[in-house]
Order: sequence, then structure tokens, then C-alpha cells
Amino acid sequence: MQSQQKLFHGHFLPYVQWWRSLPAIERDWFLYSHVSLWVVFGGGTQLTVLGQPKASPTVHLFPPSSEEIQTKSKATLVCLLGSFYPGSVQVTWKADGQQISTGVETTKPSKQSDNKYMASSYLSLDASKWKRHESYTCQVTHDGKNFEKSLKSSECS
Repeated sequence: MQSQQKLFHGHFLPYVQWWRSLPAIERDWFLYSHVSLWVVFGGGTQLTVLGQPKASPTVHLFPPSSEEIQTKSKATLVCLLGSFYPGSVQVTWKADGQQISTGVETTKPSKQSDNKYMASSYLSLDASKWKRHESYTCQVTHDGKNFEKSLKSSECS
């Protein structure tokens, strides 16, 4: 524990000293106009300091291409998340209501020019598995709320 504290203080000490040197009004202005800081402590307690109003993500779900299914015997579903703030999300994939964790890749959120965030998540399946399930859902959890998009494999070419 003590070595972790030394590492923390050694890494952040210059920033703390700079921060303390600012007048209080400048610190407040900086926090409220520029900063979106989130830190995860220990086993996953997250602290978020907001620098702008919260924004819920837009969620778009795209089916696999018929070309990928035919030529590669693979099926990749794509879930695009956009315009959310703060920049922390969790993505869960479901097939017929059951959570899937195999074949899932989710990007780290990246900041857009409007200071909101975007990310993407991919579910890669064998083509045979794609048709075994009727529905697929991309569930996004942001700021404690769930946002879902679903599609039916039977309605995709």
C-alpha cells in the first residue's frame, strides 16, 4: 500500500502543486469549463468530475454484411455509440435475451470535437451461429441508464 501511495504522489505531485498555485476562482473555472475526469479506485469504484452537461449516447446497431457471411463464414455485428458525456460506458451483447461475452470487442471511448465521446463495439460470430438466434441486442449502460438497440437475424439479408 505504501509503495502505491509513493507512486501516486510521485506521479501526480507536479499537477497537485500546479493546481494549488492557482487562485480558487481559476480552479473553479477550469473544472467547470474544461475537465471531464474519471478515475477508477480499487476494485472498480468510479469517481467522475463533470465539466459539461451530461449527454446520453446515440446507439446504432448494424447487421453483418452478406458478403462477409458468404466469403468468410463470419458474421460481425457493429454497435456505434456517439455523442455521450461523460466518457464512460459499458456495452453488453445479448442473443435472444441471453448475455454473450465471447467474440466481443469494445473500443475505449474517444473524445470528439464537441468534447463528447464516441465508441464502438463488435460482436464476431461464426456464420452458422448468426442464424441460430432470432434477435441480437446491443445494450449500452451510461450514467446508470440502459439504452438498447436490437435486430432480428431473419430480417437481415
